[in-house]
Amino acid sequence: MPPPSFVRSARLRQNGLAYVLLTLLCLALYLPGLTTIPPVDRDEPRFAQATKQMLDSGDFIRPRFQTEERFNKPIGIYWLQAAAVSITQQQGRPAIWAYRLPSLLGACAAVLLTYCIGARLFDRRVALLGAAFLASSALLVVEAHLATTDAVLLACVLAAQGCLGSLYLAAHRTGLASRRYAVGFWLAQALGILVKGPIVPLVSSLTVGTLVLFDRRVVTRTLAGLRPHWGFPLMAVLILPWMIEAGVSTDWRFYREWIGGDLLPKIVGGHESHGAPPGLYLLLLTATFWPGSFAAGLGIARGVTRRQQCAERFCLAWLLPTWLFFEVMPTKLPHYVLPAYPAVALLVAAAVFDPPADLSRAARRLLRGGFVLWSLVTLAAGVAIITSAMRLGDGVDVAVLSATVAACSICLICLRLCWTGQLIGASWVAVIGSVVFFAPVLQWILPDLRPLWLSNAAAAAAVRGPGRGNGSRPLAAVGYHEPSLVFLAGTSTALIEAQPAVAFLKQRSGGLVLVSDDQLAAFERAASELGVRIHAVGSLDGFNYSKGQWTRLLLFEQRPSERTDSPE
Repeated sequence: MPPPSFVRSARLRQNGLAYVLLTLLCLALYLPGLTTIPPVDRDEPRFAQATKQMLDSGDFIRPRFQTEERFNKPIGIYWLQAAAVSITQQQGRPAIWAYRLPSLLGACAAVLLTYCIGARLFDRRVALLGAAFLASSALLVVEAHLATTDAVLLACVLAAQGCLGSLYLAAHRTGLASRRYAVGFWLAQALGILVKGPIVPLVSSLTVGTLVLFDRRVVTRTLAGLRPHWGFPLMAVLILPWMIEAGVSTDWRFYREWIGGDLLPKIVGGHESHGAPPGLYLLLLTATFWPGSFAAGLGIARGVTRRQQCAERFCLAWLLPTWLFFEVMPTKLPHYVLPAYPAVALLVAAAVFDPPADLSRAARRLLRGGFVLWSLVTLAAGVAIITSAMRLGDGVDVAVLSATVAACSICLICLRLCWTGQLIGASWVAVIGSVVFFAPVLQWILPDLRPLWLSNAAAAAAVRGPGRGNGSRPLAAVGYHEPSLVFLAGTSTALIEAQPAVAFLKQRSGGLVLVSDDQLAAFERAASELGVRIHAVGSLDGFNYSKGQWTRLLLFEQRPSERTDSPE
C-alpha cells in the first residue's frame, strides 16, 4: 500500500492537470471573439457605458447611462469592469473587450469551481467531464463574451454552493467541517449581492430548504457549520457600507427604483416585454446546454432514481427548486436559469460514467426523443451558419465551412457512439467539437455579419463624415436609440426625437443626425417647420436585432449655407 504522502502527491498532480486542461478549454472557447465581436445590444453597452462614465466622472457609487442614473443593478459589476479597464489602460477608448474581462474570468472560475465541487461530491472523472460540459455549454460561452453580470454571478453561486456542499458532506460523514467553508460561503454571498442582488442567497436558501425535506438532522448540522452567528455579520460588514452610501447619496431612490422598478416587476409580470409561460427554459435546454444536452435527460433521470445518495441529492436540491423558481417567474430571459447549470452538468457527467440500467420503457423513449431533438438542433446550427454567411456576410469561406463541418461531424459521430453505448467517447467528442465550432463562429463569422452591427457603421460614419477630416462630429439619433451607439460614438451622442434633432443641427457646428426610415417623415416635417434646410450625406442598411427588423438609417447634416453655428 503506497504511503499517504505519495497518495496526496498523486492527487495533487491529477487535480493540477485537470485545472490546466480546463483552463485551456476555457481559453479556447472564450478568447475567440472577445475582441472582434462589437458591443451587443442592449444590456452589454449599458453596463460598459455606465462603467466608462464612472471612470470619467470619478463617481463610483452612482452609475449613469448618459444623464440617467442606472439603479437596476448593484454596484459590483461596475467596480470589476472599472478595475479591468484601468489595468488594461483602455480608459476613454471604446474597446469593449476590456469590459468583458470580468465575464471571461468569472466563466473560467465557474468552470474550475465546478470541477472542485464535482470532485468532492462524485469523483475526478465525473468532475472533469461535468466542468467541461459547463465550459462548452452555449449559454456560458455567450455570457463569457458579454460585459454583463451573469458569468461573474455564476462564479459567486458556485463558490457559495461549493462551501455549502462541503459542509453537507462533512455533516453526513464526520460531522466536522473546517471554518474556511463558512468563511467562503459568506464571502460568496456578499460578493453575489454586490454583483446581482438576491440571486446567490436565493439559490442557497432554496437548496437548504429542499434538503430539509429529506435530511433534516444532517441539514441542522450543516447550518451549524455555516456559523451564522458571525458569518452573517461578516457578510453585512462587506455589503452595508455601499448599501448605506448608495441610499443616502440618492435620497434612497436607488432602492425604490431597484426593488420597485426592476425586481418586483420581474416577479409579478413580464417585465420589459420578456414575459413567457412556464416550460420555456426546459424547451430551450437542448440549445442552451448544447453540446452536453444530448444526455441531459439521462442525467436528471439517473439523479432522481439515486436521490438517496448524498451527491445526487445535493445536486437535485440545487437544481430543481432553482429551475422551478425561474420557470414560474413571469419574466424570462435565457440566462436567468444559468445558476442551475453546474448541477445539470455534474448529473449528466455522472450518468455518462454510470448510466442507469433500470429506466422504464417510457423514460427510454423520452431520452431517445431528446437525443433526436439534440441532433436536429446541432444540424440546424450548421445550416444557420451557412445561411447567415450567405445572407448577411461575404458568403461561404473557410471559417464557415469549418464551423458547419464541425456541427455535422459532432452530430454524426455522437449519434454513432451513443447508438453503440459509448457515452464517454460521445461526450468528449461533443466537448472538443464545440471548440472547433465556436472558435470560427465567434472570431470571424459573427463579426463579419456587418448588417448586424449598425452602431459600428454609424459611429464610423460620424468620424469620417464630410467636412471634418478624421475628427469626430457631434452626433444625434432619431428612431435608433441603441445603447451601443452611445458607447461607440461617445457619451455626448444625443438620443432624441425629430424636432429636437433639427434644433441640434441648427445649433451644433458640423452636427450629424442619424434618422431611421420610420422617423424620416417626422424629421423632414420638423425641419420644414423650423425653416432648416437639410440634406442626406449617406445611408446605412442593416438588421436591428433588438427590434427584429431590417432598418435603414439616413445621415443628415444642415446645408453649409444655412448653418448657424453657436458655442457647444
